[in-house]
Amino acid sequence: MVLLLIALGITFQTLAIVLYANRDILPPLLTLRLNNFLLISCFALTSFRLISFDDKMRKNLLWVFAFFGLLFYSAILLVEEKNIALSIIRVLSCPFFYGIGAYYLFVNKNKYKFSIFLSGVLLLYSIFQLFRAYNIYQMGEPYVFLKNSTFNNWFLIISVLFISAISIGFIMLLKEIDQKTILGKNIIIEQDKRKLGALNQTQNKLFTIIAHDLRSPFNNILCLTELLSEKVSATDNSESKEFVGLINSTAKNTLNLLDNLLHWAKSQTGELVFIPRKTNLSKVILHIITLKMSQAKAKNISLHFSTTEEIELNTDENILGTILRNLISNAIKFTNPGGHIEVLATSDQHQVEISISDNGVGMDEKTIHEIFNLSTTVSMPGTADENGSGLGLVLCREFAEKLGGHLWVESKKGKGSNFKFTLPLHIPIPELSKIA
Repeated sequence: MVLLLIALGITFQTLAIVLYANRDILPPLLTLRLNNFLLISCFALTSFRLISFDDKMRKNLLWVFAFFGLLFYSAILLVEEKNIALSIIRVLSCPFFYGIGAYYLFVNKNKYKFSIFLSGVLLLYSIFQLFRAYNIYQMGEPYVFLKNSTFNNWFLIISVLFISAISIGFIMLLKEIDQKTILGKNIIIEQDKRKLGALNQTQNKLFTIIAHDLRSPFNNILCLTELLSEKVSATDNSESKEFVGLINSTAKNTLNLLDNLLHWAKSQTGELVFIPRKTNLSKVILHIITLKMSQAKAKNISLHFSTTEEIELNTDENILGTILRNLISNAIKFTNPGGHIEVLATSDQHQVEISISDNGVGMDEKTIHEIFNLSTTVSMPGTADENGSGLGLVLCREFAEKLGGHLWVESKKGKGSNFKFTLPLHIPIPELSKIA
């Protein structure tokens, strides 16, 4: 809107000059009235644009300008047959509007130094226009703008200087406003940066608590429950066996959740470090199966690993172990007691494909689309009412992709699920530097 005022002011001034230059060709009365209207509008729009240098639309002041613009034009219509009075009113409209502009710019002198310069230029030009109106009154004869006289020559020179000074001053004022705006934004950015640094420190402390202070008690609980399980198994107290097993499984699930939260949070913040090295896939899978065997036996689920060859790949062993641990835990969770889970690994020249299949409850198409989306994931209870967060599968897909692979699932309701993921046999060093 403010830029439109500039365009209108320049357009009106140009049209006024063109009309005045062609006043002998065009209808005299119509040309005179249009010329007067355009000049008054030009003064009002130019002054209002200078007042609106900060791009704030001052609507009340706009109504004041519109009212006095119409008032000056009405006065000109009343005296249009009297050349001297018409010229004086037309000239006086300039210092009136420019005077208001000078006042508003002076009020903002504490904010912007170039507003003082513009206010001074407007004030000096307004005083000159008042002197010009007085000179026209003193002449006592019709005023001709294009008449070759010393006064008119000075008027043209001063007007050119005024336009030049206003243009330069306005550009410098806008530049000053931009500099202050940028400085203000930089201060806000610096404040946000300090806040972000404080949040990162808090986050790092939280990671430390999760990684050490919270994990340690659960590791102790696991060791104690395993010792208790051995002691209780030598007795005939079945109720004690059940409670000890429940405590043990709860501790394992909670510890797994803490590990997943820690890995996921570090992954999201870019703090998870990937260290690739030559890895024997069979050893990693067998290690995870050994860790999960007690969990599978508790539900009488057979857990079997099949491979057609010894596969070695260059990858991060810890992250690969996290993917396998979560996928096997998920398979145990949703497989009915007495069920079967098969882990299979195959490879070609470029990649390895690992699948974890079960004959559990399976999933429908809607659930398949939701399990990898953190915003829509809803944790479902397992076949033995096991609880979970739904974070594990999301984490598995992210880790598989960061290792240069892909994870997907094939499943049918009531017939089980088959989770598969691929990993490249070799990850290029530049690619690793991107994801780490």
